Amino acid sequence: MVTITYGHGWLSDCNTTTGWVETEDGNVGSVSVLYDDWFIIHITSSSGNKIYYISYPDEGGASNLSLNSTLYTVIYYRYLANGSAKAKIVLVFSDATTQTVLAETTSTAWKTGFAYITSGKTIDHIRFYANQAAGDVYYDFALICMSIFSFPNVGHGLDVRLPPRYAIIPISSRIGDVTQNLGSESATVNVSCDLNRGSWKRSGDYIDGEVFYDIAHNSYQEPFQWLDTGSEQFKVTLETPVVHRISDGRKTQRILDLQFREYSRSSRNHETHVERFGLNL
Repeated sequence: MVTITYGHGWLSDCNTTTGWVETEDGNVGSVSVLYDDWFIIHITSSSGNKIYYISYPDEGGASNLSLNSTLYTVIYYRYLANGSAKAKIVLVFSDATTQTVLAETTSTAWKTGFAYITSGKTIDHIRFYANQAAGDVYYDFALICMSIFSFPNVGHGLDVRLPPRYAIIPISSRIGDVTQNLGSESATVNVSCDLNRGSWKRSGDYIDGEVFYDIAHNSYQEPFQWLDTGSEQFKVTLETPVVHRISDGRKTQRILDLQFREYSRSSRNHETHVERFGLNL
């Protein structure tokens, strides 16, 4: 099944620590930004309750996220905790209750997860933890969004393109060209759907496939969505969705063509191919 997120309520792409406040309770550490793309929490010593976290916004300040969890129902996140320190993510609600969306854990590779948020709450803060021991914990992003849209079908096909980039250089008198490796282009996923099959409306939608009008319209303020093809998972942008309406005089065939392009703030050579394309999720 193919799914896509939509309707951002709050996003941190972990490229700035502005607004994040640290709390040390036994663990002593610091947070910084790596590759303009990831938070790295470095724990230098661990004792007592062995807890360290950063929260957004400041839990002692006047501002809050103030997100209605009945409207914003899902949180996505990506983390790496491949040493002794453990990752953990917690939401703090306005009534002082909390929800642990990622329990204390370690991982030898980047991992992504999501959780449905307790309904009827107001989300005020989010916490990223590095607990239990000295070491490093990385966070790539956290996204609180309205929901996940499941494609009723990809009846006209789905293809994933993973293009390496080469320069083919002709040399005078040489037999054969010189091939220069220039890295890799962003991967693309092309999906072609039959709008006449299945339910393409969310609650309150006027037309089939309206979620993609929503995503396209809000691209100016939503840097990426999370795409799950059923085999791969990664951040993407939606590029030029096309709705075809083809009539033969008796009925109208409606085809939705979508192209998703891989999104990343930094070079993906810092990850394995399994981590980059979410093949282990």
